[in-house]
Amino acid sequence: MKNIKLYILAVLGILTLVSCKTDDEFYNAVYITVPDLITIDTPASYTVGDNLSFHTDFSRYQQEDGMTTLLDIYKTSEANSFGFAYRLEKETAPDVWTSVLLNEDEYSVADAIYQSGTMTYKCDKSIPLTSAGEYRLSFGESYTGIQSTDLISRNPTNKTAVRITTNANNLDTQGYYYFTVN
Repeated sequence: MKNIKLYILAVLGILTLVSCKTDDEFYNAVYITVPDLITIDTPASYTVGDNLSFHTDFSRYQQEDGMTTLLDIYKTSEANSFGFAYRLEKETAPDVWTSVLLNEDEYSVADAIYQSGTMTYKCDKSIPLTSAGEYRLSFGESYTGIQSTDLISRNPTNKTAVRITTNANNLDTQGYYYFTVN
């Protein structure tokens, strides 16, 4: 009986020594923060027929907190794209905002697709503005708060997921970009 107890203790000791070194290894996910990855085009004015456009174009190599070498997010995740949520609403009555996206979905998803030639992930999104009025654009809320959003890797099963927390230019303190279409 004493031998069994010693054997179990030895096995548990070995398992403790070879366990995961970081939470990222355990959860099979990497979380990084890269500011200002989304750019909203902000012309002086919009008219009916114009497009609201936003973009992202970022390298597969990103700084990871506490590391001296850059994280290769493509090698880490094998993701061909990163998805992120956005929402476009029109004011239909004072302080009443209604989605103007297809099927009136609350959010739609944009994809930043991997470009092997430039080793970057790129998304160019344009939404036609079909009627005059007051509008606001926002992005899916990050776990860090309303002024940031998460770009989430679309990686194969059993590969490490990468979540990039970022923000867009010209958002107010509540996470909205307001504009008028004439």
